[in-house]
Amino acid sequence: MTTSPATPPPLLQVRGLHHAYGPTAVLQDIDLDLPAGRIAALVGPSGCGKTTLLHLCAGLLALQQGRIARPEAAVAVMFQQPRLLPWMATLDNIALGLRAQGVPRAQRRERARAAALALGLPEASLAQYPAELSGGMQSRAALARALVLEPALLLMDEPFSALDVGLRGQLHQLLLARQAQSGMAVLLITHDLMEAVRLADEVLVLAAAPGRIIARYRPPGEARARGEALVHRCAAQLLQHPEVRAAFGLPEQDAPDAAGTPPDEEGGGAWLQAPRCAAPRASHGC
Repeated sequence: MTTSPATPPPLLQVRGLHHAYGPTAVLQDIDLDLPAGRIAALVGPSGCGKTTLLHLCAGLLALQQGRIARPEAAVAVMFQQPRLLPWMATLDNIALGLRAQGVPRAQRRERARAAALALGLPEASLAQYPAELSGGMQSRAALARALVLEPALLLMDEPFSALDVGLRGQLHQLLLARQAQSGMAVLLITHDLMEAVRLADEVLVLAAAPGRIIARYRPPGEARARGEALVHRCAAQLLQHPEVRAAFGLPEQDAPDAAGTPPDEEGGGAWLQAPRCAAPRASHGC
């Protein structure tokens, strides 16, 4: 991300990142700045290296080339699947990270209960095992397990992809509320452009073979204030660019549509890095 005098220094910084599996390059020339209090969304097709990038940022993979600076304070990861331990009750699953930190049992259970109730889990569910919970309740428990650590940086790998529209919307609002309260930074992977626009301060579009950032886009306003119409307009603006469409394997559009909708006319966002095939215009962006 591009920083300015009004932008706080990056909490997570990635510079010149390259990564390969054997002879196959997976990521190339990745640069990323994520300040505290901001949400960045990584979008792109399957196989473009999004999860590899997140695992590198989490320290779950060895760095091959480049530099990653992350906070010394707590970093939490929320995966695509809840990954709750089936032999532990929900409350103990939520408190698991606190246990690893050496927090005394009574204190960690108190904090885990408070986090669970704040995310809408009923008291009775805390004594149940994961198999007894619905998918939405499992996702709430996984989010509570991450947030109870009070992380400075939260890394999320498509955590809402298996949920229905209603549950996803509820967890979106819960995440945004907690993020606003805590000031943590969030790096979110999603396949859903509308989810990216709905949640993020900046959307980074990756293309595959090898994975590389081809566009950076800033939706307007605060995430919690974005209505459905604005989210749809911004997602459409992203998809009107030929290189973004090509990254997702979508067919080409006619030339008039490919030029993009001027953001100042239709309430869209701003391109911080436009796709190469559509250079930004001085008055309207891309």
